[in-house]
Amino acid sequence: MMKKLTAWLLLAALLLTLTACASTKAPADTQTNEDTSQETNVTTPETDETDETETPDVQPEDEDESDETADPADETEDAQPEDNPDALPEENTPSDETPETQPDPQPEQPTAVSVDLAAVRTDIQTQLGITDALPLETDALLNLYGIDSSWVAQSASFVTMAGTFPDEVILVEAVDETAAASIQEKLQNRLNEVLVQSESYDPDNYKAAQSCSVRVNGCYVALILSPKQADMAAIYEGYVS
Repeated sequence: MMKKLTAWLLLAALLLTLTACASTKAPADTQTNEDTSQETNVTTPETDETDETETPDVQPEDEDESDETADPADETEDAQPEDNPDALPEENTPSDETPETQPDPQPEQPTAVSVDLAAVRTDIQTQLGITDALPLETDALLNLYGIDSSWVAQSASFVTMAGTFPDEVILVEAVDETAAASIQEKLQNRLNEVLVQSESYDPDNYKAAQSCSVRVNGCYVALILSPKQADMAAIYEGYVS
C-alpha cells in the first residue's frame, strides 16, 4: 500500500514538473512567434523598397520598347517604297503602240480665177476712150517680144500709133508658172529698151516709162506702157487680183 502511494506521488510530482516546464516554454514560444512576426513585418518593407528601387530599372526598358514600337516615322520610312523615277504606275505607263497620226487637213486651195483677157482689153479701151488701137495676136508676140506661142494659154494685146509716147499693152496668160517666168523676162527686156530710148531723146517719156512695170499675178503677166498706165493698171488688177 505504501509502495502504491509512493508511486502516485512520484507520478504527480512528474506531472507537476512537466506542467511547470510547459508553462515556462509557452512565453518563450510566444516571444518567438512575436519575433517572427516582427521579422516578417520588417522584411515586407524591404520587399517594397526593393520593388520601388527595381521599378525604375524596368520602366526605362518599357519606354525604350514603347519608343521603338510607337515611332511612326521609322515605320513609315521602312514602309515607303524605294524611289524609282523610271517606274511608272501601270495605268500611267505609256503604251508602246503609237497612235495613228491623223494628217493635218490641208487648207483648200483657192480656185484659180479664169479671166477673159479679151474682155479686159475691151474694158480698158472703152473706159479710157482709146479708138485707134491695133490688136496684137499671140503669133505676133514672138517677132515683137520673143514670146513663144507654146508658153501662152491666151493673150489680148494692142498698141496705138498716136502721140509721142504711144500705148503698148501686152496681156498674157501663161500655161504654167515656168512659162510665166519666161514671159516676164521677155517683157522686162522690152521695158528696159523703152527706158534707154526715152532717156536719150525725151525726158517726159522717160519719166512716164519709169512708172511702168511688168506685173505678175500667178500665170497672168502684163506690160502696160502708156501715159495712162495708172488707169489701165487699175482696170487690169480689178480682173486678175
